[in-house]
Order: sequence, then C-alpha cells, then structure tokens
Amino acid sequence: MIIFARGTAIVQHAETSEQFEIYDDELDWEPAGGSERGMGPETIYQALVDHDELGDLRWTVSEYPVGAEGIKKTDVGRHRLVEDFDYGLEPEPEFDDESPSGLRDRFKENPDWTAALTKAAIVEKLVDWFHYFYEDPANETPYNGREGGYLYVKGGPYYAEEELRDNFEDVVSEDAILEAVDEIQSDGTFDWAPSPHHQASVDFYEDAMAEDYEEEDFEFEELREIASNTQPTGLGSEAEQSARSEILDQIATLRDELPKPPSHGGIGHNRPPEEFELDGDELETATQSLETIEKELKSDAPNVEAVAEKATFLKKAVGWVAGKLDKTVDEFCKSFGSALGKAAGYALPAAIAALPYWEKLALLLGSLKGWLLLALGI
Repeated sequence: MIIFARGTAIVQHAETSEQFEIYDDELDWEPAGGSERGMGPETIYQALVDHDELGDLRWTVSEYPVGAEGIKKTDVGRHRLVEDFDYGLEPEPEFDDESPSGLRDRFKENPDWTAALTKAAIVEKLVDWFHYFYEDPANETPYNGREGGYLYVKGGPYYAEEELRDNFEDVVSEDAILEAVDEIQSDGTFDWAPSPHHQASVDFYEDAMAEDYEEEDFEFEELREIASNTQPTGLGSEAEQSARSEILDQIATLRDELPKPPSHGGIGHNRPPEEFELDGDELETATQSLETIEKELKSDAPNVEAVAEKATFLKKAVGWVAGKLDKTVDEFCKSFGSALGKAAGYALPAAIAALPYWEKLALLLGSLKGWLLLALGI
C-alpha cells in the first residue's frame, strides 16, 4: 500500500480569517508509530507541515489491518479547515519491469506514485538499486597490498552519494538520498566496485571474452618456448600485477580444496573415492605445479618460463579427468567456463559438478594463460 494525497487544502486563520492554501507536494509522509492489534499490526503514518502563519498542521492515516485503510485525521489546530486533500491508502501499482535497474525510469515516469511513497520506502528502493549495481570490492576485486590495496580493474572505486546523486537527484528528495547513503555505508564500506550488472563489468567481460578467443591461438608449450627466448616485457604493468594477484587468490582457495594425499596407505579422506577424483601422480603433479606457480608469482621477478612449464603440467593433470569424460582438456575447461566464468552448457556428471575445485582448476588454467600473455607482452 502507498499513501496518496491529491488536490489542495485550504485553512482559514483563527484570528485574521485569512485563508491559506497547502499543496499536496508539501506533504512528506513518514511512519509515526503503531501497535499490535487483534487483526495484526497497525501502522500509523503522518505528514507534518510547519506553516509560517498557521503553525503545525498534521495529516494522519493508518493501515489496519495490513492492506486496508484505517483511520484518517486532519489536525489544523485552532484554525478552520475549509477544504481538505483527497488522501488515504491505495494499492501500489504493478510495473511490467520490477528490476532495480529500471528504478530511475519508474520514479521519473510515475511522478504521482513517487510522490505517494514515504521517504522510508524511497530509501529502501535506493539501497536495493545501489546494491544491484555495486558490490563490496572484497567480493571479486583483486587485492595487492604492495600496490596500496584493491585494483579496480573493472572500474571504480565508486561512491554511494555520488552515484545516487547522479542518477536520482532530480527525482527524489535530498533527505532520501542522504539517508540511503547512510544505510549503504552503515557497515563501514565507502569504496565500491561494479557488480556483474554494472555496465563497466559487462564491458570488461566482453573485452576479456574477445581477448580470450585470441589467447586460444597459444598453447602453454608455445608460451614456455617464447619465454625461454625473450624477455618478459609486460612484467610490472598494472594489468599484469592485477592478473597475478587474482591468480594468487585462486591458488589460495584451491590449496584447501584439493584432495589430500593418502597418509597411511588409505584414500586420504573419509569418503569413498570418486571416479574422477585426482589422486596418485595426477594429484602430486597438480599440487607441485600449484606450489611452484604460487612461489614464482609471489616473487618480485617471477620466472615466466617456469610458470608456463608448470601450467603445462597442470593442464596435463586436468586432462586426466577430461579423458575420463572422453573429452579434450579444452572441452573440459570450457564445460566449467572460460577464464571469465562463462558456462558453456555441457551436461556433466553430478560427481564432477559437485566438486568445486574442478571448476576452480579449469578457471585457473584460463587465468594463467592470460597472465602469461600479459607478462610476455604479447
């Protein structure tokens, strides 16, 4: 339900008999209390106008039971109410598109609805809109302490007040924007990264997807050969350091999720071995390759050739499970997504889909190829 007020109220001064007009856009409805009653909660809304000549003027409407209009009361003090607004509760309109992305258009194209919303309702919608397009950089943004913190490779940092003002300053009140900013920043986050819905992220991934097709022209063996004969001219660039930081984060996650080698001749964990589980030489190859890659990428001057060589070994280890599915390693990786995490729609056995480290290994191969190309300046 939303509160509507239409028309003009006319109030006559008790002493001078002068009549004053109060316009509907002067009413700012806010929750003003309520209580539990026999048929559920009662919510009371009030709009207070502080008039220069008439003093405090108050309009009250309640919702009780939920979804129904209750009492209505107009209080003009000792003055006389000549004419009142048409006001009360009515159902909120339904829109074809309720996505947060269209909030500005809904505000702008439906001014009566916008004016009928309480400030609290507008604030809630603004907060939802912001979190639809922006996210905590801790979610996906690469971090590099040596470079001073987060590397906003997809755009940003963005600031709540600036973004809300740019998009809504002409359609909602200043107070609503500031209250929404306070709510958004209430957990102490002030710098924001673009979410996957933000156009900056969409553009970033589209560009990266185009680059990914070009990357397929190179195999890890070719990149190792290039690294053995040329200087890595791309090391140290912002893009290379950002990619390196992202890979280190991926490896840190994988370290805890890879199967553990058997300790006493057993299977190394308390569940039956999976048909596609990495074990034996494949597990040892994957573990050692990850350790070497991590060590190199943490150094100030990574050995690009060594990373390419270990990426080759890692690809062979991943190829072991791909062979179980009668696929090439490239098909296997694409079935979980490219380095961009785009699913390719393969129907995989539940035994594989339930193992999150497989997806991470496939994504890591794509990330490693991207880093090698950046490091080599290709």
